Amino acid sequence: MTQVIRLTDELFVLAGETVVAGLLVKGDSAFLIDCHAGCTQKLLWSLGVRKLAGILLTQHRRDQTEGISNWHGLNVPVICSDAEADILEKAGDCWIDPAFRWRRFASLVPDLAMPGESIAVTRRVKPGETVDALGDPVLAVDAAGPSPGALAWLVCSGGLRVLFSGAAALAGGRLHDLWSLQKGFGVIQDYHGILGAAPELHKTLQRFVTLKPDLLVPAYGALEKSPEGSLASLRDRLTRLQQNIVRASALNHYFPELYHAWNRSWPRLPKAETLPLPPPVRYLGDTSFLLRSQDGYGFLIDCGNSDTADKLHDQTRSGQLNGLEGVWITHMHYDHTEGLVRLLALFDCPVYASRLTADTLCHPHAYFIPCQYPEPFPVVGLTDQTVFTWREFTLTSFEFPGQTLYHGGLLVEGQGHRILFAGDSFSSTGLDDYCPQNRVLPGPGRGMQLCLDRIRAYQPDCLINQHQQQAFRFTQEELDTFEQILVDREHLTEELTGRSAGWVWDDAWFRAVPFEQTAAPGANLEVAVHVTNHDQEPLPITAELVLPEGFQIVDGPATRHGNAGPLTSGSVLSDVKPDLCLTWQIRLPESLKPGETIRLPFRASCRVHEGVSAICLIHVAGA
Repeated sequence: MTQVIRLTDELFVLAGETVVAGLLVKGDSAFLIDCHAGCTQKLLWSLGVRKLAGILLTQHRRDQTEGISNWHGLNVPVICSDAEADILEKAGDCWIDPAFRWRRFASLVPDLAMPGESIAVTRRVKPGETVDALGDPVLAVDAAGPSPGALAWLVCSGGLRVLFSGAAALAGGRLHDLWSLQKGFGVIQDYHGILGAAPELHKTLQRFVTLKPDLLVPAYGALEKSPEGSLASLRDRLTRLQQNIVRASALNHYFPELYHAWNRSWPRLPKAETLPLPPPVRYLGDTSFLLRSQDGYGFLIDCGNSDTADKLHDQTRSGQLNGLEGVWITHMHYDHTEGLVRLLALFDCPVYASRLTADTLCHPHAYFIPCQYPEPFPVVGLTDQTVFTWREFTLTSFEFPGQTLYHGGLLVEGQGHRILFAGDSFSSTGLDDYCPQNRVLPGPGRGMQLCLDRIRAYQPDCLINQHQQQAFRFTQEELDTFEQILVDREHLTEELTGRSAGWVWDDAWFRAVPFEQTAAPGANLEVAVHVTNHDQEPLPITAELVLPEGFQIVDGPATRHGNAGPLTSGSVLSDVKPDLCLTWQIRLPESLKPGETIRLPFRASCRVHEGVSAICLIHVAGA
C-alpha cells in the first residue's frame, strides 16, 4: 500500500512499504522522481493526474525503477545520468553476459539489484543541468556514492527547497546499505574496494549541505526535516566506519600506502609476527602450496593455474615427488581453482573442500558471487570439523568463512607442527574481508568472528595465506583486538544504517538458487529462493514467483510463506542455523525457442524489503 504525503500544493511523496518516490503535479500532468512498484496509473489517477510527463531517476536499481513497467506503451520520458542510462539500457543483456557472470573482479557495478529487463532512456543529463518539469526547473545534483552516476533532484515548490536524495542520504544521518559503496581506488579495483566510494559520498553530502535544502526526501524511509544536522551525522558515522576498516585491513600488507588516499594519519595495527614456512610445506608459486610427506608424496593446497599442475607433473616424472595423493581447495575463487582443469587431466587424486566451498565448485551455475570459474569440478565436500589422515599427518577441515562465506580452513598436524592453511582470510596486518559481495557475514558465530573462534580453538603454530610466502601467527592479544574491531564495526554499521549489520553488507540475503539452469521447452524444473535472516528474531517472509505468460506452476500457488530463524548462517547447507529454502515446481512452455534465456523474478515481502529481490535465469536447451 502506497501512502501519499502532501508536501506542498504541487509536491507529494509516494511512500511504499520500504521505498519512496516523489511526485510533482501541475494541473493534470506530473513528473515522478523515481518510480517504485507502487507508482501506478491508478494511484496517480486518484490524485487527478491524467498525464505522466516524465520520470526522473536517482539511480538504476530495481527499487527505484520497478514501477516503470506500469507505464509501458505510454511513451513516458525517462531521464537520468549518462552512467545510469548505460546500465539501464543494457540491463536485459547484461544478465546473460559472461563478463557480468564469471571471473567478476574489476567492476562490481552493475549488480544483482539492477532491473531484470532493459529500460529505454529518453534523456541523459549531467549534474548541474536542469530539467523543465512543467514550467519548474528541477536541478540534477551529483549524488555519486551509492552508484557512480547517481543523481539527486532539487525541487523548489511552495517556498520549500526539497532535495530528493535517492540512496545517498537517509533521514537521521543514515545510509540504506554499504555493499553498494564497493569501488576501486588508487591501485585497486572494485573487488578490493570496501567503502571505496566513501570519498565520493563525502563530497556528495557536502554538495547537499551547500544546496541548503529545507527537506530531504530519501529513496527509503522517513523524510528528514533537519538536513544539515542529519548530513553532518552521516559524514561523521561514515568516517568512523572507514577508520575501523583501515585499522585492521589485509590491504595494509599488500598496498601499504593505499589508505593514505583516505587519511594518512588514521591508525593501523602493526604487523603480526612472520615466520619461515614450516619444513613440510613448499611454496609452488601463485596461490599453491605443497604439503610433502617424509616419504616423498604430496598433498596440494589450491591450484590456481595450469603451471602448478605441470610443475608437479615434472617433479613426479623426475622422481622428485613420488606422487600427488590429494588436493585441498580453500575457496571457490578462480585464482585458487582454475588450474584444476589441467591438474585433473594429469593426476588421479581426490579433491577436497569444506562442504559449502565444494558445493560452489560442483555447482558453479547455482551461485552468483565474485571471481567464479564457470566449469564444475569433482570435489568431495567435508562436513565441518572432519578429521582424516594422510600419511603421517592428521588433517582437520572446517568452515572458515573469512574472505567469503564459501571458504574452508585446513589444520595440518604432523612432523611436530600445527599449521593452519587459512586461504585468503587473514594477513599479518589483519582481516581479508574487503569484498562484501563475497558474503562476509557479521555477527557472533559467523564470518570473521567464527574464524577467530576457530583459531582460538585449534591454536595453530602458524597461519598460511595462499598469496603470501611467509607464515605468520597472532598472539592472544592480537586476536582480542581483531574481535573488538569486528564488534565495533557491527555497532558502527548499525548506527550508520539503523539496521542489523548483515542486511547492509549482504547483497544476497534473498537469492535465487540455482541462479541459472538449462531446460528444454515443455520441461519441468525446480526453482527456489534461499533467505538469510540477519536479525536476532525470526523473519516471517512471503515470496512470490512472477512467471511470464505460458509458464505454469505445477505444485501450488505463486506465493510461498516461510519463517527464517534468528541469525541464520548464510547457507541452507549449514549444519547450524541453516537458511530458509522456498521452492516451486514449474513447467516451461512448449513454444520457447532454443537458445533464448528467460529471467524469472521473485518478489519478497517482509519487514526489511518489499519488491523484486532476486532473479534467476532459465536457458532454453537447443534441439
